[in-house]
Amino acid sequence: MDKGARVKNLQRRLLESDIDAALLIHSRDVYYYAGTAQPCILVVTPSDYFLIVRRALDFVLNETWLENSKIIGNGSFKEARGRLNAIGINHERLGLEMDIVPTELFLKITGIFGGFQPVDVSGAIMAQRMQKDPGEVDLVRTACRIMKAGHDRVLEVLSEGLTELDLAAEVEFAHRKAGHEGILSFRNFDFYISRGPLSSGENLFKVSGFTNTITGTGLSPAVPAGPSGRKIKWGDLVVVDIPTCYHGYHCDETRTYVLGPANPPVADLFEALREISDTVIASLRDGVTCGEIFDAAYAHAQKLGVAEYFLGLPPRKANFVGHGIGLDANEPPVLFQDSSFILRSNFVLTVEIHLTHSQHGAVKLEDVVLVKENGAEILSVTPRDLFSI
Repeated sequence: MDKGARVKNLQRRLLESDIDAALLIHSRDVYYYAGTAQPCILVVTPSDYFLIVRRALDFVLNETWLENSKIIGNGSFKEARGRLNAIGINHERLGLEMDIVPTELFLKITGIFGGFQPVDVSGAIMAQRMQKDPGEVDLVRTACRIMKAGHDRVLEVLSEGLTELDLAAEVEFAHRKAGHEGILSFRNFDFYISRGPLSSGENLFKVSGFTNTITGTGLSPAVPAGPSGRKIKWGDLVVVDIPTCYHGYHCDETRTYVLGPANPPVADLFEALREISDTVIASLRDGVTCGEIFDAAYAHAQKLGVAEYFLGLPPRKANFVGHGIGLDANEPPVLFQDSSFILRSNFVLTVEIHLTHSQHGAVKLEDVVLVKENGAEILSVTPRDLFSI
């Protein structure tokens, strides 16, 4: 896909939404449309656009795929207003990323753009970003290959007495050496986590309030998710869910390990989990709804007699079985229960399911998949097994 067509796509969406101009400042959105994450203001109207560079013009000129004639150096929000006024846009509907712009900045922008009506443009942006082009899918594939280096490292170092933090550090180091950019992007206010969840033993039953999945407990109440200082013991189940990022695109993948032979109930629990996950992946295709995918997962859990353990224990059961992924580690759509949102070809999703047994612990399996017209392709390359060490 011609990356320059991304702005044209947004222009069409603005026209359909009766938005006269959009002001994009969030780095993930600017990077998606302009190829640079330097501090910029991307101004888009249904018939024109320009990129106002606030700092590092030399970087932008080297990185962007936009025409140089559309780039303005050393600019500001006042410059953006002046440019819009010059093309006859004075008091119209102004699209802002209202899900992510802080209040102080919002007030600054609306003060400068007095007379404009601020409207949310984030929905149009995320609707476009959900459908990945081949280049984006290739970047996710590379992030998945980087992910495997971390899981391979678990097989090399997991041992009794190692702390969750020690193991997470080994995984993260392996990821970095393999090309992980070292960041995780979440389009959420006040969402703090370590480099990713890792949990073991009794900590698998402790679910942080950030999300109804296996989170780990973290090192302190300040960041109550991720690996802790707990020492891993013989017979423990260990869940590793540490994402990777390559050229801005993420892989979010979970594998479950057991230190020592897996006892039969745990092995059976994991086999049920994998069968449910297989059912979900087989159900994915263009035109199905998120709710239908959730229902397929739950129905299969009932068939296998594990519905009691499906997505956790009361009262912290989850209500989703996956989510979109791309420039953010968690993106729309979310495979929510009862959601009528329709999946389309070239969506990249995770299928994220766990079973928690009150006596035997928790097992989790998460894979990255590409939705196609008549099915889905698993992009994750790490074997989808319960690993006994």
